[in-house]
Order: sequence, then C-alpha cells, then structure tokens
Amino acid sequence: MNVLFIYNGSEHIGIQFLSSTLKAHGHSTSLLFDPAVFTGHSFLDIPFLKSFTNLDQEIVDKAVAQKPDLICFSCFTGNYSWCLQMAARIKSRCEVPVVFGGVHPTAVPKTVLQNSCVDYVVVGEGEDALLELLDCLQKGTVGFQGIANLGYKIGSDMHINPTRPYIKNLDLLPLPDKDLFYSKVPMLAEMYRVMTSRGCPFSCSFCGNSMLHRMYSHEKKHVRRRSVQNVLEELRIAKNKYRIKSIIFSDDIFTMSYDWLNEFIPLYKAEIGIPFSCTTHPNFIRQDIVDLLKEGGCWSMQMGIQSGSERIRKDIFHRNETTERIIQSGLMVKRSGIKLFVDIILGAPTETEDDIRDSLALIGKIKPDRLVSFFLTYYPETEIIDIALKNNLLDPLQYEQIQQGVIGYTHSSGSVSKSKVKLYSTYELMMQLRVLITNDSVYNGIESITPLLPFKGLISKIAKLLIAIKTKNMRYAFYIKYIFAKKDVP
Repeated sequence: MNVLFIYNGSEHIGIQFLSSTLKAHGHSTSLLFDPAVFTGHSFLDIPFLKSFTNLDQEIVDKAVAQKPDLICFSCFTGNYSWCLQMAARIKSRCEVPVVFGGVHPTAVPKTVLQNSCVDYVVVGEGEDALLELLDCLQKGTVGFQGIANLGYKIGSDMHINPTRPYIKNLDLLPLPDKDLFYSKVPMLAEMYRVMTSRGCPFSCSFCGNSMLHRMYSHEKKHVRRRSVQNVLEELRIAKNKYRIKSIIFSDDIFTMSYDWLNEFIPLYKAEIGIPFSCTTHPNFIRQDIVDLLKEGGCWSMQMGIQSGSERIRKDIFHRNETTERIIQSGLMVKRSGIKLFVDIILGAPTETEDDIRDSLALIGKIKPDRLVSFFLTYYPETEIIDIALKNNLLDPLQYEQIQQGVIGYTHSSGSVSKSKVKLYSTYELMMQLRVLITNDSVYNGIESITPLLPFKGLISKIAKLLIAIKTKNMRYAFYIKYIFAKKDVP
C-alpha cells in the first residue's frame, strides 16, 4: 500500500524507522515536509516571516493528488493544531483514511480521536501497530480490535486497545530511512542524527517520559539499546552516502552505560571518526566516561540541570541529583575540553525568586559554554500537571486547552502566566549574560543594571549569538545555513 507521511519541523527519526519498517514489508512510503523554519518549534520563532514560507496549500494539493492509501501524521503537542488543520483540509477533498501517532496522541488518544478528520490513533511505538493496520485496510477487514496500540472508531464509539510490550530487541528493526527527509533537504545530512537507544530511566515530571512510564508501568525496563555493531552499520552506510560534518547522538541519555561506550567508542573512532555531540545527565558523568568520549571525538555534551534549587528539582521536577553532583559533573566535562551545554527551566510551580537566583548562581559556578533556556510548558498527562492542579495553578479550562494542544512557545513564555513573564525574561537575560561573561567582577557590575535594560528578549538573542561565535558552536552555524539551504519541499 502507498503510505504518505506529513510532518513539519525538523528531521524525525521515529518517522524514518516507521518508513523503513513499512518498506521492508512491501509497502511504499513518501513524505510531504514543511521545514517550518520560522514557526518556533524547531528553529526560529519569527511570526511575520511565517506567511512567506507557508507550504500548507501545496501540501494539501499534493496529498490529494498522490491518492495515498493511508496518511500518517506524527504529532507532538506543539504541532498538533497544525496537523488537525491539515488533516481536515485534506479530508474535505478526498476520503483517504488518516492516522495520528506521536507523543500527543499517545498521551490523549480519545481527545485526538474525537476529531472527525482522524480515523485512527497509534499510541506508543508504532511499527507493529501500523503494519497490522495496513494489513487490515489492504484485506478490507475490520479486525481492529486485535491490534494493540491502536485506537479506532465504530460509528460514534471510540475504542482504545491495550498497549503491546516494548520492542525489546531494537536490532530487529530495519535501519532508519534517512532518505525520506534527506531527499527533501539534503543539508540535514551534514549534522547526522542517530539514536542508539529508546527510553529514559528517569521520570522527570515535566517530560513526556513520565507519561510513558505510567502507561508502561508493567514494563520492568524502559531503556533498550541497539547493539554496537547495529549502530556502526548505520553509520558506515551514512558516512559513505552523505557529506556528514558532525553526528548528533539523540538518545535521552547517551552516557548511561560505560560498558556499551567502552565497546563502541574505539570502533567509532577507528571506522567513523567524525566529530560528535551527545546528551548526558549529571548522575551519568564519570571521569572515565568523559575521557572516553573526548578520545572518541566528542566536541559537545548537553546536560539538563533544569533548576539550581534542590527543592524544585526534588519536589517539583522529581530529579534526585544534588547541586554538588551537578557542579562536579559540569566541571568534569569543562576540564576535558568538551563544550558543555546545559538546560534550564524557568517557571516551575511554586518557584520563588530565591529559587531562580539559585539557578543563576549554579550557572555562575559551572560556567557552561551554552545555556538552553526553556519556559515551563505543560504537556498532556505529565506528572507536573498533577502538581500544578494540586497547587491551584491550573483551572479546568486551562487543563482542557493543554489536552487540545493549546500551549505557548517553550522558548518565549510557555505556560508561564503573563504576570510573571517579565520577571523570568529578566533572569533569562541574566543567565545568558552569565554564560557570555565569565569574569565574575565584570558580570556582577552588569547584573545590577540588567533589570533596567529595554528589549531584554532582543538582547538575550544577541547574547546567544555572541556565545555561539565565542564557542564556535557548530549547531548555530548549521541553523543559520539551514535557513538558506536548498529545499525540495514540500
């Protein structure tokens, strides 16, 4: 059968695995892709430029003209409204069945299925459920009740089937179909993304993993990892096929297993030898791990610290690392010569100004090479929503809006109340300046006047650009080049 994926944003590894799985079973796949450079969720948030790069009508026209047997949308909360709009426009012109998958439908499948433009939802891992759905559609049968991870409608009745176990052996999956995206935007291959694992051992309250862990509470182990040879096979093919300048290991926590890294990194250095970046967690940083990564060609590591307040981290975010461990891990990375990028979240429930100042102080002690700041954004069925409701920080209308995908842009205001955005914007600028200005005396002199500065958002963006230039950040250079890169879209 002919399956059409429709997506907006950046490269999506999950869709690539779905596509390769379908192709391995005799189906054909294609993609209509909107890079969405100026919509905010993937690259830049510049509203007045959105209209100049809007591809919605072209996507609708091409989707109708292709006459696919099934259209698949992968939805996160930020693009869910766009997916609904596109599905409705397509369905108004043809009778093609539409399935929604991804983290948002996984969290609230019945809410998604209530829309007349959505025929099916797939929750959790979608490879097997999608194959079985296609088999039913191809045979003209209606045995949907036997397809685990599938939601469907019979008349006005909605049915959400039980979830199937995790895919335990990821090596059984075909290698991801990278050409699905790279044929649309060849430049994406320059910063090649690969996932060596699925899942995360932690259940941070603000993250979709807290929702998934509750859904899969019967599973003993949430993290599964591909074998070293399976990952190397993908990278060997990619190195020979594409012009790769850097590799990004997009695992939730790449540094989780020293034994796996100790087997992988020497082979990676010998056979691939391309500079790479990865993600980590303060509790999974040791000197032997850092030394191994540095030797293997790691140029940057991204580490979530989220808050400098132990109260916020423990009681609100459900993270157990201590401030001392964060500092120790951060400085360990810095001393190795690997660039350290850190994440911080502003606007946690019950957060006080003293908590924010703890975050500012922690950044001053670590002195990271880049700060990625997020304004707290509530995502459906995450544990932090329960905390917000308990503290009367969300009302029923706001809760319903979250289910419907009505959220703010996480890098500008997120779910933070308008009355507090000004305060948080001031501290966000202070934090960026703290990263830019490593001299304590100079920074202390500037901090005192920061609240008085106009155009804090603009100054913060300038500070981020200067930080990127100072640290020779490959990702920033990639993003700027990406805006003007050749794109065969949609």
